[in-house]
Amino acid sequence: MSAAGACLLLEACSGTAGPHDLGSGGAPGMAGASGTGGATGGAPGSVGAGGSGGSTGGGATGAGATGAGGATASGGATGGGGSTAPAPTLDQTGNPVYDLVRTYAGWLSTASGDAAKLAADQVMADNMITWQLPQGGFYKNDKTVYAAPWNGVAPRSGWLGANNVELGTIDNSATVTELMFLADVYRRSGTAKYRDAASKALEYLLTMPYPTGGFPQVYPERPGTSLVLLDQTVKQAPPLAGDLFTADQRTRAAAAIDGGVGYMLKAQIIQAGVKTVWCAQHDQVTYEPRGARSYELPSKSGKESVGVITFLMTRPQTPEVKAAVQAAIAWYKSDAVKVANTAYVSRPAGNTDDTYDPIQARAGSTMWYRFYDLDQDVGFFSGRLPTDNPPGVGKKYDIMQIEPERRYGYQWGGNYGGPLFTYSDRVGY
Repeated sequence: MSAAGACLLLEACSGTAGPHDLGSGGAPGMAGASGTGGATGGAPGSVGAGGSGGSTGGGATGAGATGAGGATASGGATGGGGSTAPAPTLDQTGNPVYDLVRTYAGWLSTASGDAAKLAADQVMADNMITWQLPQGGFYKNDKTVYAAPWNGVAPRSGWLGANNVELGTIDNSATVTELMFLADVYRRSGTAKYRDAASKALEYLLTMPYPTGGFPQVYPERPGTSLVLLDQTVKQAPPLAGDLFTADQRTRAAAAIDGGVGYMLKAQIIQAGVKTVWCAQHDQVTYEPRGARSYELPSKSGKESVGVITFLMTRPQTPEVKAAVQAAIAWYKSDAVKVANTAYVSRPAGNTDDTYDPIQARAGSTMWYRFYDLDQDVGFFSGRLPTDNPPGVGKKYDIMQIEPERRYGYQWGGNYGGPLFTYSDRVGY
């Protein structure tokens, strides 16, 4: 789960407005990366920068124009000083970032009739609460985990921190998805235990941010980790409206949003004096790009940056935010970055042909690489390290040169800029 997604959720919790309702119907179509669509796959111990969604969320105000001086003839009055105007906001219709907080809808029951749906969802919510960690978070569980309650013995997390404390995460939409599901069940049932569990999950999110504004991907932090993840509500979204959260929680959510936006602006990668995009992970203190798993190297991220950009487009467009967004969009539109007439086509399930090349010529399609070098706009791939188990070959510029296990077990490219341009072009960016 991207930090943008976590902070979109925080924006909803803070009560700011946005363009879409998140009803309890079937799962809406996903728009792409990370939250942004495909698996985020960030390494444990990274953190996401926070931010917010919604068109009226708080933010820095832009400078207002100063009124013109009045005429001096005949004792003419001096013109009044101009007022400070709020920064403009963009129409959010079609912004793909909102899909980051809709993933929970795919977990809702598809039974026939509202009563049957609620009954099934309450069973799952009851089970889910037993899997909630003491600090309020959840591990990155599949929906199937919640088909049964925790037995009191099995591990509830795959990660342990100091003193063997089980750790929660926001990776792969974890905790945010559970929070939204529980909130939805509370909205429909009015049963307090679902509200309390959702509120506990929010409290977990609110305790996560570093002083610089970034969100740790895993919390409490595992020993030895020092990364931050950038890898992503809306109009009083129905699951989050009403008495679900306290006024204090909403106030702290708004502060976390602003801190996250500040972090994102400072972490934007500068190449040859020009703002570009973001890495999937950045240092929580220095803001520098950082690697994650052995095959996730420091880079300019063609995938995760889309979530950051579209998230920033939900914010009031101060000069700083607008400049960051437009510079990043210009990077995606650069002929040096995009790969024309090319598509990334994953090897079909069940196919064992290790000569299959997922990067294929396709007229009219455009592809972006998952990772680009930090100092040049050249896409690359990476196998595992030779010391890994299983071992790999490390960084390569030809996808066919990395080991098949990584070549087909990871997404190395995609039409990442497509949904971004559909929205950014519509709002004139």
